[in-house]
Amino acid sequence: LALRITTTAITITAASEEFTYDGSEHQNTGVTVTAGKLLEGDKLVAEATGSATNVADTETGNNTVKTGYKIMHGEEDVTENYAITTVDGTLTINPKAITVAAASNEFTYNGTAQSDNDYTVTGLVGDDHIEAVVTGSITFPSESPVTNVVESYEFTKGTAGNYSVTTVNGQL
Repeated sequence: LALRITTTAITITAASEEFTYDGSEHQNTGVTVTAGKLLEGDKLVAEATGSATNVADTETGNNTVKTGYKIMHGEEDVTENYAITTVDGTLTINPKAITVAAASNEFTYNGTAQSDNDYTVTGLVGDDHIEAVVTGSITFPSESPVTNVVESYEFTKGTAGNYSVTTVNGQL
């Protein structure tokens, strides 16, 4: 009687996860069996090695299964009993929502054109910075309200692709 050992086919997959841009490096080292099944008492020992910080780092399969993975049964390495397929995961960095808002202001009539070019930016990470151009002018009470418009904005520090920008006009 001949003893025959067959291999068990399994697929192991590195974790996939989504994060909102926050300027930090993100990882997920998890690896799980996603097809097939480990035999009773066997345990997967594996780690994923990807990382992503910026929206531009998002790429399908950027979280790979680190070489050297194995299947252990107690203290015994039983990896040879498995036909293992690895699948990379994806770490996704989504843009952070920020707002550029033009100032709103009230003036007392004095016969001259009044304007307020101020603006606020909310939601930027760290020392990222935006410069904006706000235009609006009101002279007479009968013009009220006049829209104070965010005409344009530019990132002077940071990466525009890490953000989803909403502009909000003000009123004069």
